[in-house]
Amino acid sequence: MFKERNLLTLAMNVLGLVMAVTIAPVRAESKPNIIVIMSDDAGYADIGFSGNIFGKANFATPNIDKLADSGVKFTQAYVTASVCSPSRAGMLTGRYQQRFGHEYNLPVTPEPGDTAEYSGMLVGEKTIADHLKASGYRTGLIGKWHLGLEPQFHPNKRGFDEFYGLLGGGRSYWENDKQNTDYRRIYRNQNAENYQGYLTDKLGDEAIDFIRRNQEQPFFLYLSYTAVHAPMEAKPEHEELLSHIKDKNRRTLAGMTLALDESVGEVMNALDEFALTENTLVVFLNDNGGPSDYNFSINKPFSGVKGTLYEGGVRVPFAMSWPGKIKANSEYKKMISSLDILPTALAAAGADLVGKNPIDGVDLLPFLSEKNSEQPHQTLFWRRSAFAAVRDNDYKLVRYPDRPAVLYDLSNDLAEEHNLAGSKPELVRSLMKKLFAWENELKAPVFLTHSKWIKQNRERYSIFTSVDKQ
Repeated sequence: MFKERNLLTLAMNVLGLVMAVTIAPVRAESKPNIIVIMSDDAGYADIGFSGNIFGKANFATPNIDKLADSGVKFTQAYVTASVCSPSRAGMLTGRYQQRFGHEYNLPVTPEPGDTAEYSGMLVGEKTIADHLKASGYRTGLIGKWHLGLEPQFHPNKRGFDEFYGLLGGGRSYWENDKQNTDYRRIYRNQNAENYQGYLTDKLGDEAIDFIRRNQEQPFFLYLSYTAVHAPMEAKPEHEELLSHIKDKNRRTLAGMTLALDESVGEVMNALDEFALTENTLVVFLNDNGGPSDYNFSINKPFSGVKGTLYEGGVRVPFAMSWPGKIKANSEYKKMISSLDILPTALAAAGADLVGKNPIDGVDLLPFLSEKNSEQPHQTLFWRRSAFAAVRDNDYKLVRYPDRPAVLYDLSNDLAEEHNLAGSKPELVRSLMKKLFAWENELKAPVFLTHSKWIKQNRERYSIFTSVDKQ
């Protein structure tokens, strides 16, 4: 009896080992690594894979294009705001940022009445890092934060185990003594430190180091480049390489774009080196439209620029790759949003939402696999100050504070040149009602941007859209 019991115990132990060996890889495979790569202020036509859709590619971005070719390119992809900070707040929470009062960029220079305590992404809003961390992920942010300078807003308190980058919205690409404010200096977690070389390169190096150190566990990395945000500073060797571009401003932007592309390529190569490519979901997108008056970017075929709610301000290059799960060399032509990144990542990770806040994004995976043939979104909304917009199917309405609303059919008018408001008054009223209903769900802004940006925003509508031609 004793012998039989020992034999039975031995058999069960052996069976347990076999099952452990069999199950372990499946469990590891069920939690993919997730990387969100965000560029800053790039023009729609200045990223190869989005510019090439319309035959308007101006700059070579072979590494970013390779990433896009390995998965799906979204041809109607939007962010939730036409400026940096609210766009990032919407992406990271999966919620329209106006729901928690994050309607504007953070004030760089406080004006009378500004309250630093509230100048950041509202405490209590859960980020994608919060959700994934609760599901066992190691989480990291490399690069630009721009969601609050005060301690309660720090990335380490918003779900990120590791942070390397700047708390503000922009800085020089070269380390120098002038970058001595909380807004611009570089931090490693809570501590300021110096770096050597060109910032775009440094952020890529830090991302690769994060991947190397965390390759044995599921990780989430938000790689938030400052490129190609002003100041306009390219590496001298890139300016020389691109000397055939005669326009000095465009040449500098092309050099900055080349550095961005090279860095993205090195990060993707690191995934190959560590044998992580097959089990990593990678998203690439830009944070808003290019500010053509600041960095000389091009948003063709669209009207509008950063700061406006025309297509050139809110439609962005957007691609997603996950070998074996997302079909390579594919295009998705229905309307999607940066709101969708959070629920898609959580679905891929098998992670649950933490907290009680409902989200506005949807899981894109069933749509990409064609299990769901419907539209991810029939309607999307935007608002900044008194300017607002709603897109419903192919029709888009833009509301102004000082002139009648305009209406466009994006199925045949990507440049938003032909105002249909006069010929479709019932549709204008219907879209206005939808916009008002959405606005009634929103929270009042908890902070305001600097008055000079409000003035600039109004000017951009006149300079970079067709509104004054109608």
